[in-house]
Amino acid sequence: MSTTFGSFEEFWAASRPFFERIKNNEGLQRSAQVAGNDQQTAANAAQIEQTGEQMKATDARLDRLASMIATLAGTVAKQAEEIESHERRLERLEGTA
Repeated sequence: MSTTFGSFEEFWAASRPFFERIKNNEGLQRSAQVAGNDQQTAANAAQIEQTGEQMKATDARLDRLASMIATLAGTVAKQAEEIESHERRLERLEGTA
């Protein structure tokens, strides 16, 4: 059995580029992950912005709906008063006849 390297130092010197390339590849992978995270963060920010706009639109619709309900409640109260007024008048008329 023959050895290619005469000593550990020769082996280490020869293998150093290999280990450096592994480190560089790991660094590139981490950079790609960070870039992917940045893209995901940007996508999340866009989604949050869109959700905020949808919430504002929903708030505006709810405000209009609440206003319409308040108007309707006022109209119903006026109609109820008018009906009571007519009923009292009819009771007076029926009581005298």
